[in-house]
Amino acid sequence: MTIATLEKKLKPLEVPVDNELLRWLYLHLPPQPIKSRKMHHGYSEAIRILMRESGSLDADNRTAVGQYLSAVIPFIEQYEKREFPIGPATPEEVLGFLMEQHDLSQYDLAKELGGQPVVSQIIRGKRRLTRGHIERLSKRFGVTPATFYPGGTSA
Repeated sequence: MTIATLEKKLKPLEVPVDNELLRWLYLHLPPQPIKSRKMHHGYSEAIRILMRESGSLDADNRTAVGQYLSAVIPFIEQYEKREFPIGPATPEEVLGFLMEQHDLSQYDLAKELGGQPVVSQIIRGKRRLTRGHIERLSKRFGVTPATFYPGGTSA
């Protein structure tokens, strides 16, 4: 079967895209399975731009952006689940993440955890967080103590 034959058969099913922005997005960044990191980066960057700029668009174009995002985001999620699987974080990984997010050094947490060497041992997995450590860290970071238990559940 030729492309012309397929086009002829599919033409009656065509749904017109009446928004110029949506038409441009579908033509240049069509919703499709993501097959590479480069492709993932391009679609992720497009989503960031669209979300950042959508507030300055009129209602019709904001609606078009929403429609486009609804079509593209599932492909991005599918790629990320396949390429970047995430398992449950250890309490030490959670602490490291929170330290990074708050731009803290081991010295910044020394008082709460009993000294910089203790912090270093915890981060390296050589020492476990105690219940007291968890209570102090929960208060400092404004999270529940369950955040520091494996699987995010209280022990």
